[in-house]
Amino acid sequence: MIYFIIGLIVGANISLFLYALILSGSRADKIIEDKEVNRE
Repeated sequence: MIYFIIGLIVGANISLFLYALILSGSRADKIIEDKEVNRE
């Protein structure tokens, strides 16, 4: 039972971390696209 709880906590942390990476990556892409548009 303890391993199950630890697994849930670790799994939730990993999924939140990946979600944060995806969010920051998509925001960075938008910023880069805006800069490229402004240069032209």
